[in-house]
Amino acid sequence: MPADPAYLSVCRQALVGAVEQLALADEQLDDLKLVLSETCANAIVHGSRSPADVIDVEFRASEGEIEVTVIDHGPGFSGGQLPEQQGVGLSLLARLCSRHRIDPVRPGGGAAVMFALSFDG
Repeated sequence: MPADPAYLSVCRQALVGAVEQLALADEQLDDLKLVLSETCANAIVHGSRSPADVIDVEFRASEGEIEVTVIDHGPGFSGGQLPEQQGVGLSLLARLCSRHRIDPVRPGGGAAVMFALSFDG
């Protein structure tokens, strides 16, 4: 998607479409949309240089879990390390997701944030 905040609602709608056949509770979907919005916003603000840049959003569903990965193509996290003081987006990962992983600098540049939510179904 374009690295433009105007596209955050499109990203949330893509998530809704990706999970519509899954047995997610409304609260779980709301949590996923919140984490996705924050993660994409971070990728736009910190991982892009202009609205012409793009971020990639990938959805993978398996039995009992939805996994989402957000990838930017910017410089990655400063110094290749996560910040000591984490903002709202990164703190939501630990609080709302069943698992997550952050690749502060990917080979070829950029950062990737993966988060997953387990559900009964």
